Amino acid sequence: MTATKLHSIAAGRGARGFTDHIAVRIVRISEALMRAATQTIEKRWGLKNTDLRLLTELDAAETLTVATLARRVHVDKAWVSRSLRDLETRGLVQRNGDPGDSRKTLVGLSVTGRELLEQVRPQTLRSELALLEGIDARALKAMLDRLDQNATATLERARQEESK
Repeated sequence: MTATKLHSIAAGRGARGFTDHIAVRIVRISEALMRAATQTIEKRWGLKNTDLRLLTELDAAETLTVATLARRVHVDKAWVSRSLRDLETRGLVQRNGDPGDSRKTLVGLSVTGRELLEQVRPQTLRSELALLEGIDARALKAMLDRLDQNATATLERARQEESK
């Protein structure tokens, strides 16, 4: 899409301005979902939103390095390391040396971490069903996957520009 076309679209929005911007809408939805998760998941299971994101990402993988985990959840490595220390203290994750590279540490879910996610899963599924009411979930998830790919590529381009 050309800059002229984008300017024309933006100008046509008039007073709505950025409130109609897709990124603003996604952030607004994300914040509402995070507040809801705080009220249910954090209150009941003591998992902060970032903790849940880390555990969920680890649930989908055998083990990951801290750097890979940070990249996948779009959180800086220092924050991820602090969060992992807390999760490790709670017995939800375990760290092991990487057999292929002694400089790296691999992080994985512990048995306790997997059991906790199994307790949380029904709540998250109920929330998702309510959220998706009247929406074609398969189509939305495909679009969200593409948005995630595009956002990740945009973030990477921004990182490259920053490092120049």
